[in-house]
Amino acid sequence: MTVQPLSPDRAPIREQALERLRANLRSGYDPFYKLDYAYVRPSPGRYEFMWFWDTCCHAITAAKLDPDLAKTELRLLTATQREDGFIGHVTYWGRWGALQSAVFMQSRLGELRRRHSAMIQPPMLAQAIEVVYAASPDRAFLDTVLPRAQAYYDWLARERDFDGSGLVFIISPWESGMDNSPAFDGPLGLKNPGRMRYLLRLRVLDWHNLIRGRDFDSKTLLERNHFVMIDPLVNAIYADGLRSLARLHAIVGGGVAAKMAEAQAVKVEAAVDSQCWDASRGHWVYLSGREKRPVTVLTAGSVMPVIMGGVSRAHAAEAVSRHLTNPKEFWTQLPVPSVAASEPDFDPGGESLIWRGPVCMNLNWFFVRGLRRNGYRAEADHIAERSREAAESSYFREFYSPDTGRGLRGTNFGWGTLAAAMDG
Repeated sequence: MTVQPLSPDRAPIREQALERLRANLRSGYDPFYKLDYAYVRPSPGRYEFMWFWDTCCHAITAAKLDPDLAKTELRLLTATQREDGFIGHVTYWGRWGALQSAVFMQSRLGELRRRHSAMIQPPMLAQAIEVVYAASPDRAFLDTVLPRAQAYYDWLARERDFDGSGLVFIISPWESGMDNSPAFDGPLGLKNPGRMRYLLRLRVLDWHNLIRGRDFDSKTLLERNHFVMIDPLVNAIYADGLRSLARLHAIVGGGVAAKMAEAQAVKVEAAVDSQCWDASRGHWVYLSGREKRPVTVLTAGSVMPVIMGGVSRAHAAEAVSRHLTNPKEFWTQLPVPSVAASEPDFDPGGESLIWRGPVCMNLNWFFVRGLRRNGYRAEADHIAERSREAAESSYFREFYSPDTGRGLRGTNFGWGTLAAAMDG
C-alpha cells in the first residue's frame, strides 16, 4: 500500500469550505420557539431542513474557520430538545414547520408544533461540541450545550438499551444515517430492491412506528420487534461520543460525570466487541431483532468500531489489515466506500439507491479521527489526502465514487466540507 504525504497547504480548501457553509445558511423566525434561527442547510434546494448529524458535521468544519457559526449550529440543534433529553434527527424550522413535520409523518402526533422528528441519527453531538470547544474555548458555550448533551446521551441509554448490555438499538434505517444500506435489506424483507420499492418500504415502516408503535415509543417498538437493529456504526459513534462527553465533563470539573461517561463508554465498547464481533469473518456485524440475529453484509459500519478508544487491539488490527486496507474491499482509489467492493450489492456510482457503495465524507472523518487516535496514522493520512483531493476536484458533494473520486448526487453539500477538517 502506497501512502501519499499530506500537503502542508490547506488554505484553499478551507476557504472554499467556509464559503460553502455560509452560502448554505437559512434564517428566519420560529413562532413556536419564539426565536430567530440561522442554520446551515445540508444542500440548498434538496435538503432544506436541519438534520442532526449534518449539523454536527457543519459545526466540526466551521470550528476553526468561523467559531461563532459552529457554536450557533450546536446551540440551535439542541434548542428543540424535549424535557426527557431526546433530540430529533430532523428539525423543521420556521412558520410552516409544524405542517412540514406533519407531511413527513416522522414525528409524534402530539408534538408536530415542536418541529422535530421522533427518530435519532448517529449520536455525534459530543464529538462536535468537543471539536468546537477545542478550537475556541468558550465556557459560556460549554455551560449551555454540555448539560443538553448529557441529557441526550442519558435518553439513549435509558430508552434504547433493551437488555442493559450498553448497546443501543435503532428502529429504522433512517436512524442509522445510512438510509438504503444493503445491511437493512433482509430485516426489511427486501431483495434486490429498486429505489421506489425501498422508499415505499421505509414509509410503511414510518407509519408502523407512528401508529402501531404508539407514537414512536421505544419500548412498544421493541415489544413489536418489527424493525429493531443493533448497528455497529451507530454504537461505535455512541461509544466515541461518550468518551468525548467524559473529556468535556473533566474540563468543567465534573469529575463524577466524567467517570460515569467513561464507564458507559467502556461498557458499550466491550459489548460491541463481545456481541458484534464475528471471529470467522474478522469484522463486526449488525444484529437484527431482540433475538440479535447476525447480519453479515460487509459495510463501512462493519469496520467502524476501529474508531473506538477501548476497542480490542486484536480485533482492530484484523479489521484494518483484512478489510479496511484490502484493495478488493474498502481500500479503493478513494477510501472508504459505504459498502465493500466485494459485496454483490456494491454500486460505486449509485445516485438513486444511496449508501450502497459511494464514499461519504462524514464517515471518512470518523475513520481519520479514530485511526489516528488508535495508532493507524499512515492509513488515516491516506484517507484524509484522498478525501481532500476528491473535494477539490468535484467541489463539495453528498457522495463520491470510490473508483474515480467523481462527485455524486447532492451538490453544494455541507458535510462535504469535512474534507477540510481532516488535518492531523
